[in-house]
Amino acid sequence: MRFRDTEFRWSKVNNKYELVKWYKAEVDGNEEREYCYVLAFFDETKEGYDMRILGGRFFEDKDAFIVGKHAIGFLNSMFWELKKEEELE
Repeated sequence: MRFRDTEFRWSKVNNKYELVKWYKAEVDGNEEREYCYVLAFFDETKEGYDMRILGGRFFEDKDAFIVGKHAIGFLNSMFWELKKEEELE
């Protein structure tokens, strides 16, 4: 899910969900390329998901707060639905 320049996604490298911020930069006078940096990771616990924030950039960005709020709600809803399915088996 991407809202403006903030994206909630699955990281294949870290094997967890993350929140990233995209930006464009010019490299050595070449055309602009899009890069990103991680704002937060979402760690699964026994009781749902927790968001682990990296640095203070998360609090400086209103879009990150909005996407992070919806992401944690989505992950916790998914977590509890999967828990219910496991209990039924």
